[in-house]
Amino acid sequence: MKKTLVTFIGALLTLPTMGQGTLNFGNATSSVFRNPIYDCNPAMPNIPQTGQSSMGVPSGSTVYGGALLQGTNYVMALYAGPAGISDPNLLTFVTSATFRTATGNVLPAGLINNFPDVPIQGVPAGSVATLQVRVWDTQTGSSFFLAGNKGFSQLFQSNPLGGLGPAGPVLTPDMVGWSSFSLYCIPEPSTFGLAGLGAVALLIFRRRKQ
Repeated sequence: MKKTLVTFIGALLTLPTMGQGTLNFGNATSSVFRNPIYDCNPAMPNIPQTGQSSMGVPSGSTVYGGALLQGTNYVMALYAGPAGISDPNLLTFVTSATFRTATGNVLPAGLINNFPDVPIQGVPAGSVATLQVRVWDTQTGSSFFLAGNKGFSQLFQSNPLGGLGPAGPVLTPDMVGWSSFSLYCIPEPSTFGLAGLGAVALLIFRRRKQ
């Protein structure tokens, strides 16, 4: 009796894992998919850019003013939820990785190392998930929400997730369906303060000159 009960409980515990959908996490996970991520554009740091650049696959015509991200202080995180979600706040954190390091502003900068078969909680194999990619600079904040330099993709739907589905094994898909983007830079409070002081000083100087 005890052996039967243990076996039954063990089977229950493994059921969610067996049916869990999986996704290949990365922004260059196949020969037909590459979405490098860029830093803030110095000419307009608080305005994010989006779209495929000439380095993307498939290639595009977007010209980014910022450099390709590289180094361990830049983090890419994957957020996911069931199909049909339109509010990014309803997505949950899945996993994250830091960016590769390259010499100069060339690939493999702008990319992370790929992680295959990442489980997407709450979405079974063979089903579609809603996804979003979020990137931030840890030197400006310890998380995406706290960082001053950050960016994110549009919400996109995955292909049917891999794993063991109702009809049998399903091949794990790549993270296609979105495009490259850049970070945007939120000025620090001290920057606003300095700007305010500069404006006051300029006003006083003009009044004295009059």
